[in-house]
Amino acid sequence: MKINICYLFSVLFLVCCTSKKKSIAKTEYEPLAGISYAMEEEERKYWDSLCTAEEKKAVEDIKNNHIFYTHVFGMVEMYRSDAELDSLLALYSIKPRKSMYYCTVPYSKQNCYGKRMNEEIVRRHSVNFIDSLRKVAEISYINKRKNEIFSFEECDMNSRYAKSNDYSEALKLVEKDFWNETEYPDEFAFRKEKDLYSSMEANFILRKDGTISEPQVEIRFQNENNYQFSGYFIKKLKDFVKKSKWKTATSEGIPVNSEMHVLIFFK
Repeated sequence: MKINICYLFSVLFLVCCTSKKKSIAKTEYEPLAGISYAMEEEERKYWDSLCTAEEKKAVEDIKNNHIFYTHVFGMVEMYRSDAELDSLLALYSIKPRKSMYYCTVPYSKQNCYGKRMNEEIVRRHSVNFIDSLRKVAEISYINKRKNEIFSFEECDMNSRYAKSNDYSEALKLVEKDFWNETEYPDEFAFRKEKDLYSSMEANFILRKDGTISEPQVEIRFQNENNYQFSGYFIKKLKDFVKKSKWKTATSEGIPVNSEMHVLIFFK
């Protein structure tokens, strides 16, 4: 599931976003990703012809009963369960293929083969066919990895702090509870108005049985004089994490081991 989106965007940006000398004022061909210039005439013709060719190829494959589902990669939503989905699609004689998404090309001119195929898949099966299989694929992916450690982002957006059932509220409540029981040393240098915030973060594993691993704390002070208090704050945060009650993380509603991060900002 994990792909470095920032890196991928940078590569695509360098490949796609070359200088434009002649531009046309047609909204349909305005590139995506907030680029200020429109597409050149030659480039527009290229994508038009490519889209037409892809659609023609899709129609031919459909006539020959060769059905494909396209996994799109790039600045789009991507999934961790593609392999599991492919296995399910195979039961319906649907084969997988891949297509790249380009940041500076109009959506209407990209993945034309895949879009035409998707129309046929909907016609043959149903509007919700792929979504329902994706749900099954996600569950299959998780069940195969029940004993692995999931990243924080792979889990459901449910509260993992026992004092609240609300995800957003729990994040705020953790920090509030920590400071309710932690005092600043007398000589601590507080943040000035234009200074960046100092912070510390406790990283640990929240296991399916509700227990946690030993927290590892990273601390960052903008004012170097405050590093003399590192040991004090690190111990305070470790003790807070250990004594707090945590709720098991889930992914698609299934309990999983997960990475946890408790971020605390200093005044």
